[in-house]
Amino acid sequence: MQLDYFCLTLVGLSIVFISAGFPIVYAMTICSMIFIVANEMPISFMVHELGLSLNSFTMLSIPLFMFAGKLMTESGIADRLFDFSEKVVGRIPGGLGHVNVVSSLIFAGMSGSTLADVAGLGEIEYKSMVKKGYEKDFSMGVTLASAAIGPILPPSLPMVLFGVTAGVSITGLFLGGILPGLLIALCLMIYVFVIGIRKGYVIESWDGWKALSVALVIALPPLMTPVIIVGGMAIGIFSPTEAATVAVLYALLISVLVYRELKWKQFIKVLREVSISSSRLLFIITSAMLFGWVMTVGEIPQQIAILITETIKSPALFMLVCIIVNLILGALLENAIPLLIVTPMLLPIAQNQFGLDPLHFGVVMVFNIMIGQFTPPIGLSLFVMRDISGESLSRVFWAVAPYLIPLITSLFLMAYFPWIVTSVPRAFGF
Repeated sequence: MQLDYFCLTLVGLSIVFISAGFPIVYAMTICSMIFIVANEMPISFMVHELGLSLNSFTMLSIPLFMFAGKLMTESGIADRLFDFSEKVVGRIPGGLGHVNVVSSLIFAGMSGSTLADVAGLGEIEYKSMVKKGYEKDFSMGVTLASAAIGPILPPSLPMVLFGVTAGVSITGLFLGGILPGLLIALCLMIYVFVIGIRKGYVIESWDGWKALSVALVIALPPLMTPVIIVGGMAIGIFSPTEAATVAVLYALLISVLVYRELKWKQFIKVLREVSISSSRLLFIITSAMLFGWVMTVGEIPQQIAILITETIKSPALFMLVCIIVNLILGALLENAIPLLIVTPMLLPIAQNQFGLDPLHFGVVMVFNIMIGQFTPPIGLSLFVMRDISGESLSRVFWAVAPYLIPLITSLFLMAYFPWIVTSVPRAFGF
């Protein structure tokens, strides 16, 4: 029991370090080293775990998907998607608010992350809305909230992290995110519709079917991206890593040969940014897995499992507790950390004690933690929107706060109606 208390102290120490502004990677690595030294283990254990955590072919898909998403962002695709979405849903009450949501829905099938959506498409969405006379708070709120679709629709970097950590089929997770992504978009559009009616946000003009057809033809190449990636994985043509490679090649094809907007200097810039971002993320992954190994050796997951099974008897109550805990963790930590550390603790309990489907639990957990991107103090999306809008961080948060209602509504619907997640994977044999 002393060992348990010692591990809990290390968990608390890591949280103190992170709260004080210490880099997350160093906080977890130092606490892991303290554990190893205190228990007189060879330092080689730490080196072994750090190396072992990256010894995964699937892990290669992370920088590749990041590369594909960044290429799509830099090649002017976002403008064409926004124009196409405006032609499709612009006349619904809520106007460009709906265009914002639909654009993010489409872009999510290429970017794979919330931050990529906010940084790439968000600037176009926000500035277009403000230019057309929409209130700044409405524009910021719907732009941020619609970016929540990014990590749910395939390809999704958080889904890859969950799949690698939990040993769950990444293809199955990708397929499981399709209906939830559409559900999130629907809930947001209902909310935007209500606000649009109340504030009179309606676009009266209609450019006609010819303009819509032209916009569709122009936007068709990027629209095919998720079809190629997910379709190829679903029917077994390629693995997640091979799908990421295909995504990069297809993004290059669109950027260089179709739209011809990606210049050599931009390509070098993308390579540099992706190299730095993926290195940082992989460093976080290794340190989080090392810390997770320390917690496992210290029997913290086992103790948590005993505590939960003794106090919680209902799967519904267990899911509620998980949602509350992950909302808090998502607000306090960078999203990769809870996924990498909490997943090995909660998934065995969800499966073995409560009979929950791992695909269902995984998709819910990913979206659950991603909502933390929109809440202080760590919500990185808030900082990106602050830079785009030039507004204060507090105003950005209060702008997006009302949109947590449709987001959390979507979360509870997919949590308590598992078929929303599992029906598509089951249709493909997952």
